[in-house]
Amino acid sequence: MDIQAHGELTNAEVAQIYRRYGYFMQRRCRLLLRESAAADDALQEAFMKVMAHGATLRTVDRPLRWLLRVAERCCFDQMRRNRRHLALPLATDGEGVEPIHPGVDPVLRSAVLSLIARLDDDDQQIAIMAFVEGMSQGEIAQDIGRSRVTVNKRVQAIRERAERVLGGGLD
Repeated sequence: MDIQAHGELTNAEVAQIYRRYGYFMQRRCRLLLRESAAADDALQEAFMKVMAHGATLRTVDRPLRWLLRVAERCCFDQMRRNRRHLALPLATDGEGVEPIHPGVDPVLRSAVLSLIARLDDDDQQIAIMAFVEGMSQGEIAQDIGRSRVTVNKRVQAIRERAERVLGGGLD
């Protein structure tokens, strides 16, 4: 990828990134927002951020993971702005939705996604890693720079909140 030495990416570079990673970013946006138009808006916002932060993209070890985090942030920001997420039903595994990672309970994943906008920034990231990507607590701890004990406590707290949602209780 031919990234400029400083600052922004060129249109050609952004187009190359979109061709290579856009599909995965859009799937993540659809998973989180559960509405195609909202997902497309979040994806567009994510690519605007990508264009403005080309230098950061150049330095990351795993570009897809970085791009997915940018897309997630845009989705979470959109949820906060619109507050539509509160009226959305639990997520389903329909067309255009990211497949469930082996070992992730689909019902629990759906419940976590239904409360994701009500979590703080750190818990949102942990929830996505644990209940969507199926990462181990050790992998999450290493990725976000927290102790495994801290990650374990937060995953358990998220799981408990999701189980209350499943039990019909309000979170």
